[in-house]
Amino acid sequence: MKAILYQDLIRLKRNTPMLVLLIIGIVLSAAMLALTAIVDPTPRMASTMLQGSLICLIMTVTPTCAFELIRTDLVNGTIAMFLSSGRPRWQYPLARFIIAIIPPAVLGYAVILGFHALVPVLHGPFVGSAGPLIILEPLMPALMLYSWSMFFKGKAMLMTTTTISGSVTTRHTTIATPIAVSVRDVSFGYRRNRPVLEHIDLDVPKGQSIGILGYNGVGKTTLFGVITGTLRPQSGRAIINADVFGSMRNVFQLTDSGNLTRDMTVRENIRFRAMLYATHDRPHPIDLDHLEDLPMVRAFELGEHLDKKVKELSGGLCKRAGIVAGLLFDPHLIMLDEPTNAVDPVTRQLLIELMRQLKADGRTIMTITHDLEYCWEVADRVVMLDDRRIVGDHRIADYADYESFRQAATLGRERNDVDFGIGSH
Repeated sequence: MKAILYQDLIRLKRNTPMLVLLIIGIVLSAAMLALTAIVDPTPRMASTMLQGSLICLIMTVTPTCAFELIRTDLVNGTIAMFLSSGRPRWQYPLARFIIAIIPPAVLGYAVILGFHALVPVLHGPFVGSAGPLIILEPLMPALMLYSWSMFFKGKAMLMTTTTISGSVTTRHTTIATPIAVSVRDVSFGYRRNRPVLEHIDLDVPKGQSIGILGYNGVGKTTLFGVITGTLRPQSGRAIINADVFGSMRNVFQLTDSGNLTRDMTVRENIRFRAMLYATHDRPHPIDLDHLEDLPMVRAFELGEHLDKKVKELSGGLCKRAGIVAGLLFDPHLIMLDEPTNAVDPVTRQLLIELMRQLKADGRTIMTITHDLEYCWEVADRVVMLDDRRIVGDHRIADYADYESFRQAATLGRERNDVDFGIGSH
């Protein structure tokens, strides 16, 4: 609750259009109250003015608190972070419910009480048949919009599976290394008759670095969502071995947004994550007062960018900040989606060296990438997706050289001497 409220207050303070809209709604409601108190209206006109004041609040405060914040949580990776923080998932809907209901309720009832106190002709309706409807009016739109947005935008918290499990078995009894991630006969589609993944089987041993390759749209990112539980498979099962990782706190997934809120600074994003990861035994998981001195921050040269808003950073810096913000909390299962995309050569080499050290330290690494050289240098194994299925599963050591690996990774679809019609006129 504390972390969500901290994030929301910063986002509200930094989002000028949202803040202006809220102020307009409150000012208009107050103006209607003042006007009604001055002009001595008829009961019908006073009731209309009261309804107008409530509508102003409903149209400004309610969408912001009950919809916009949840929608943004999905985009900026907040929901994914909450899932990986190890906190009970019911805490997120509860926190969002409180934030969605309390501001409209407090402001709405303040308007109602103001009209009741300053406009004598309304004393009757408050105790008559219209009273219950007026009392419910500030709450009902907020409840409906919260329910709608939580189902369509926050359903990752409400409709997902628990992926941490201790009952991981393998078909290969000769393997001594425990299985870290197990995917069994998983099929998934965003629509009923349009599968994205079909009958996926995959075991990732503890400490292995695996590259997941495939052309755009074959379901690589979808597979990550199924593994972490943000997507529910239509059939099959995907689990993370609790005997290896214990809880989702040991899992870091780098999302498209870098798991960063754009209106917050890098330092504020790290503080938000620290608040999520704090426990009674470890209330301060990292040293927030000396972030600049942390080796990971220094290595990626983020010290001078810690107090910049994420939206002010370049794509490469944003990717660096997202990786550092996640790895500062010492995860043991690292799931990266295109980590070398849109980064400069120096950052790319830093990332490769970091992954090598993490692999040597026994971390399990899963990387979705089109960067074949990254796979060649970092991965122990590559899995190739195509046409909704796994079509290749090979150890890097099985390839004699990089060229043979490159040809296999492109699935024989390389195209040379293509006629684009240039110079044909």
